Amino acid sequence: MSILRKSIETITALDLEDLVRIAARETGELEFKGTLPFVPTRGQPAAVADRWIEKGDRVGEYARDQVLSELVAFANADGGTLVLGVHETKDEPRRAERLEALPNCEELAKRFLDAAEDVVEPRLPSIEIRAVAASDAGDGYVVMRVGKSLAGPHRLTTTREFYVRRGERASKMNVREITARTLELARIGDRIEAVFAERHEAAGAAYQTLLRGSSGKPTDWVKPLLVRVTAMPTIPQNIPIVTQRPDLWWIGRGFTMSVDGNEYKCSYPARSFNQRPSVRLRSLVCDVADQEEGISRLVRADGLVEFRLIHPARAAMRGSDSRVYFSWIISLVVGAVAQVECLRTQLAWDAVEYGLEAQIWSTPPLGIFWNDDGYSSGLSLRADLPLGLPRYSLASGEDYDVLIATIVRDLMNSCGVSSEIVCKVPWNDLLKQGAA
Repeated sequence: MSILRKSIETITALDLEDLVRIAARETGELEFKGTLPFVPTRGQPAAVADRWIEKGDRVGEYARDQVLSELVAFANADGGTLVLGVHETKDEPRRAERLEALPNCEELAKRFLDAAEDVVEPRLPSIEIRAVAASDAGDGYVVMRVGKSLAGPHRLTTTREFYVRRGERASKMNVREITARTLELARIGDRIEAVFAERHEAAGAAYQTLLRGSSGKPTDWVKPLLVRVTAMPTIPQNIPIVTQRPDLWWIGRGFTMSVDGNEYKCSYPARSFNQRPSVRLRSLVCDVADQEEGISRLVRADGLVEFRLIHPARAAMRGSDSRVYFSWIISLVVGAVAQVECLRTQLAWDAVEYGLEAQIWSTPPLGIFWNDDGYSSGLSLRADLPLGLPRYSLASGEDYDVLIATIVRDLMNSCGVSSEIVCKVPWNDLLKQGAA
């Protein structure tokens, strides 16, 4: 399997050896560098290699800029993967020829990740850099992957140049190309907004169906509720024959998380995340029948992921009113994030950034509760319904506990409460639960 089709976390030294064995060629998405690029500068007459190779204390500015210009070029094109430690042939097309392990590859990977933060502007929204050890001594290779970026065009602050991938090479962009790229990204942004608007309208139509179903019910019944969490790639993607890929469907279960150091159970609706998918037009789905309570899920060929919690009107219990629980919303967000990570793993989408949107449809007054202890206590929503939370970013490698804490804070702010809460979700266990 090509390393372009593998998650960066699963790439091993054997995969790099295979590149040499099959004489893999460089492409618009794959770049090899045998070692850190180097040219001697004034005051370095005796130097024959980058300072990292000779002394191991820092990466030279020339090597840094040469490597990062390749990453910027990928980000300004269609994304790609760079491997440090693979020498290529001199003849065209250039192919993998031999491996050369670099010293202290773990630290080298960290240095380049820090450098990308420091000298690339705007910041690359999605970048993965990982060391691949060749021996216990710490030498090895560095694999870098960036996705096509919606935040560009990007440049290096050190050279003040914009770069783009043309065929198998990184080239400087001219003014016309920079302008064209800016306009292209604006069109892509409009497309993403249109997709989120379409999901908003679909949820609204589903909620109106629930309201019509509640017509004629006793006035003291609890009103319908619909909670939607949608995640969408920020750059257009395509999953070939998604309907024949049940391995892309994440299977989950209920879980227990930590909120300010206290255990907090998220059993419902997460316990329903073990559903198997059905096939629809270029999508995998789990549907809920009209006027039935449950979870609906969607994975589309364009990479869209959606979780919905649906509650029709129902008789009040113990004097309850219209309410939603933090655990319900957290469960849906965790499910959407886990499903996105499943796609990233199965499709080698490490560098694909997602946007996430959460929305609550109900009828005021609506209460938001942590649990049923002290059943009459809770927070009253002070925002208009439907409530749309701010859009969130799902970049690969981010701390998703921070995302959950931010969503909880936004929900509490919507109730007029200011609070900072620390949330910890058992992500490792949830992400290991696998696919259908």
